[in-house]
Amino acid sequence: MWLFMKDDIISSLLETAELKVLQFDIHRLRAMNYRKRTFRQFYMMTYVKKGSAKLKVRDQVYDIDPGTVIFIPTFLEHDQYKDSDEETEFLWWHFTYKIHNLIDVLPLLQIPYIYPLRNYEKFEAVFDEFMRTTSKGGHLPSIILHKAKSLELLYLLLDNAVGHAEPSDSGRPADSFLSILLKIVTQPGASLTLKDIADELHMNPTYVSNHFKEMFGKSPIMLHREIKIAKAKALLETREMNITEISRMLGFNDIQTFTRLFKKYTGISPGQYKSLFDL
Repeated sequence: MWLFMKDDIISSLLETAELKVLQFDIHRLRAMNYRKRTFRQFYMMTYVKKGSAKLKVRDQVYDIDPGTVIFIPTFLEHDQYKDSDEETEFLWWHFTYKIHNLIDVLPLLQIPYIYPLRNYEKFEAVFDEFMRTTSKGGHLPSIILHKAKSLELLYLLLDNAVGHAEPSDSGRPADSFLSILLKIVTQPGASLTLKDIADELHMNPTYVSNHFKEMFGKSPIMLHREIKIAKAKALLETREMNITEISRMLGFNDIQTFTRLFKKYTGISPGQYKSLFDL
């Protein structure tokens, strides 16, 4: 059986996800008027250190006071503005948190749009350390520290957010579908067919495929193939295994099938991709 407790599944999925910080800064503003703004490729989290602001989502207007976190997911149209001329200080970052750059895991946590940050002093200190790591350029230890601090920031933000999430599970995928997702992302070399999945869940194959796509954006078989390719690319980049070994590891019956699928998704053969990283 692939079924686990839901929190255990989500924890396992979070472990496989990669945090990528795209932009970050500190802004001190006396005027702000962003209307009908939408982020399509990343999340925004903003912490208000001092001052105030407003957030409007649909017909709901939220007052943003000091110590508050604003969480804006992808494709959410929103207004963010100030209605006073006092200075407001924002600590913000744009980021993604995905598995193999394919599956977004944050929707599984049901993070509210705004919530208070309990341990705000710790967060402010870590954000300051995070900002200072960029002043050292490409110095190797500072790069490692920068990654460590970004993960610590995410932990502090999510640790508070989970406590304010809605108790209802109505917005979360069912345990059975989360189990499928976990199997797909952690076992790219496994033999997996839609019939196998449907039989395990005692459901109709078409229903399973459509419902999985509705929740995660891709059918289970399509996602499994894309993760195979993502894993293949990572292995080819390390140059530690040859193409035949990678093909076998990822469950392909022959190297021709692997090559054909790889070229379909990347436009070049595994050998050509590997040569890009040869010294």
